[in-house]
Amino acid sequence: MENKKVSIIIPTYKYGHLISETLDCLLNQSYAHWEALIVDDGSEDGTAAIVRAYAAADQRFHYTEQKNQGVSAARNAALRQCSGEFIQFLDADDLLSPEKLKNQVEYLESHPEIDLVLSDTRYFESGHFNHQFTDLSLKNEAQTARIHGKGFPVLSPLIERNQFVIQSPLFKRKMIEEIGLFHEQMSHLEDWDFWLRCAIKNYSFAFLDDQAAIGYVRVHAASASQKTDKLFEAEAVLRKNITRYLQESGDLTAAEKTLLFKKNKKLLVQTFKMLMAKTPFVNFKKWRYFFRELDFPVFYTSFIKALNIKRKSY
Repeated sequence: MENKKVSIIIPTYKYGHLISETLDCLLNQSYAHWEALIVDDGSEDGTAAIVRAYAAADQRFHYTEQKNQGVSAARNAALRQCSGEFIQFLDADDLLSPEKLKNQVEYLESHPEIDLVLSDTRYFESGHFNHQFTDLSLKNEAQTARIHGKGFPVLSPLIERNQFVIQSPLFKRKMIEEIGLFHEQMSHLEDWDFWLRCAIKNYSFAFLDDQAAIGYVRVHAASASQKTDKLFEAEAVLRKNITRYLQESGDLTAAEKTLLFKKNKKLLVQTFKMLMAKTPFVNFKKWRYFFRELDFPVFYTSFIKALNIKRKSY
């Protein structure tokens, strides 16, 4: 098993104060055959000196710099350089449990029909690692989805929402050849888009229910997941992409496509409803964008629902 290399993809931007903890969690992995490709997306906070010290001490760390282009461009730069049979994404402020790589590699090796294996997730506030939660709200009201299968059973929950964090999956690098890289114009929800494309291409997903294999997410003010207005806008774009992905799919039945189209359209209305509710009537540029992006029935339905939200807020 140890002859299979894991490529760990780490984009970073201004996380010099946290990245040592992230790199240390890799040194603590029980699975030793990995490479970590850290791409600095234009940081000016001392990140370079910190990561170069790790690279000088351990040849498994590889550090490159680029002008600030966004997280998708940084991940793509690392994906173009990586050489492992498996891919693990990891954000520069998050962590992996010591057994995560080993246990997920073992699962993929013993289940060759599976292309991507998920792990469970725990959330913690910075400085309070031992106080962990099962969801981003830190209320233990949800947990990582237990997704198994391929095609419709995976796409149906994935269309509803992004069901797992980016460091949860370990997957086969050969998938990149068909899926392609991240869409660099997407600054938010780019990981959700990536997993949707994996599911559209009919790759097999599985969930490893193993509390020794955990991805840890740090919750703090700078977390991308906290930027709610931008996330609503990004979801509106993503839901238009989903329509195109479904149209292009050759593995779904006509009945399955119909169900997924209906689900996505309903969620598209909900997304634009929230965007419209947050948009002042005097922002003519944004309203023109809404009208241009939506067919009239969706625009009208979203607008009426948004008016109701605005009325209740007064």
